[in-house]
Amino acid sequence: MVPLLKRLGLNTYNVDKKPHIEVNTDICINCKDKPCTLSCPAGTYEALPDGRIAVHYERCLECGGALVICPFGAIKFRFPEGGISYRYG
Repeated sequence: MVPLLKRLGLNTYNVDKKPHIEVNTDICINCKDKPCTLSCPAGTYEALPDGRIAVHYERCLECGGALVICPFGAIKFRFPEGGISYRYG
């Protein structure tokens, strides 16, 4: 079986001028559990030592799961105009 990060590296993206994920990191500081980091199957969200969240846009599978699970509404998501082309499903 091919590891997830290697499979994600096979996907191609048409990069938009504006990121498709926006995170209000000032809100993330107050979130202790950081459920977005636990729920994302691709590891798109990473908790930083200062309590903020780093977003790895290139890993995003566009499932919107973190958007739904964020208890503070700190994540804004829109589908990229160009989308993603999956090479390994």
